[in-house]
Amino acid sequence: MNAKKILYLLGFSILLGTFAQNLFMPILPAMQNEFHTTSTIINWTVSIFTVSLAIMQVVYGPMIDRFGRRKVLIPALVLYALASFGCYMVDSIYGLLIFRALQGIGFAAIPIVAATVIGDVFAGPKRAEAMGTYQMMLGIGPAIGPLLGGWMGGAGGHSAVFLFLAVSALCVLTANAVLLPETKSDHVDTKKFGFQSFRDVLTQPIGASVTMIGFTQMFAYHAFLLFIPVHLTQVYQLTAGQIGLIYLLISGVFVISSKLSGRLQKRVGTRRALVFTAGAHAFATFLFMVTTDISLPLMIMASAIFGFTLGIGMPVHTTLLSEVFEHERGTAIGVYNFIRYVGMAAGPVGGAALLGFGGTWLEFGIAGIVIACAVLFARAQISKQQKNIIPSA
Repeated sequence: MNAKKILYLLGFSILLGTFAQNLFMPILPAMQNEFHTTSTIINWTVSIFTVSLAIMQVVYGPMIDRFGRRKVLIPALVLYALASFGCYMVDSIYGLLIFRALQGIGFAAIPIVAATVIGDVFAGPKRAEAMGTYQMMLGIGPAIGPLLGGWMGGAGGHSAVFLFLAVSALCVLTANAVLLPETKSDHVDTKKFGFQSFRDVLTQPIGASVTMIGFTQMFAYHAFLLFIPVHLTQVYQLTAGQIGLIYLLISGVFVISSKLSGRLQKRVGTRRALVFTAGAHAFATFLFMVTTDISLPLMIMASAIFGFTLGIGMPVHTTLLSEVFEHERGTAIGVYNFIRYVGMAAGPVGGAALLGFGGTWLEFGIAGIVIACAVLFARAQISKQQKNIIPSA
């Protein structure tokens, strides 16, 4: 396969794979009734998948660097497919939780292997464009998943949703088993795994900058996602359908801006793009904070800007990690993904606490400040690294 076809295969895989995260969210109340359980336990079907996904990033990362991309991905996809069929077949909530955990473990290989393979087969500006395309495909799933899942669940209940996930998992497994080549170079000596590898990523200037920005942005984004429906309902009295359309707008803007990221990186350079996009996202966070209570149109406009600045920056992160950690791409992206997912988990909890203490301005004021601090840290690290390189040139 040529590089472009590999990118399409990876985009197809992540698009179908992300449905496992969000396809059945609209039917959680109905599932609670069908499984005769509590809202807390049914919500764990989402949380346990996310926890498995986060933890496995730091497990798979060193493995794909040492053993190869295919050797890790294909067994993980077998587990993902089997667990997806298990979710469809099981009739106990506790059985469903077990299979959801296994499903998360299997799925976790897709994002880390995909980003690593893109780093392997693309270079320079083409790598930035490819990361943007991949991020765009990653964003489409959350945009259309809940809509598709709501339609399926309404037509055939949770069984229809999980059957679709099982069949799509089988399609992803088959496509990658047949088509995906091994892209790990035979001429690269990978260091033996140790916790030193994780420390190396977090102490390297670019690695530290990217992971810190990734954490703060995901914290702000997931606090934002939790805040939107509550505020729109309580302050502007919008219906669930109207709120869904606003989510669709934000997701659409995110997808479009992800595709534009490659052009920005080509124009200003990847390191400058990191600082520029994260700085713009900090500004968008403050703008959202100011406009939430002024008027609905201004809040929607600020939400779209928030989504745009986040989407155009995310591909920069994996592009930089692929460039800097040439021999340990999987480990670096795994550490980054893990910290990013921790930010996702912390955002709703931390955001709700801040909102309760001091309202919108405290929640998004703090979120904007931590992003801005991460930007200043990244700028200082990049400047220091450039000064160290210039004298030796």
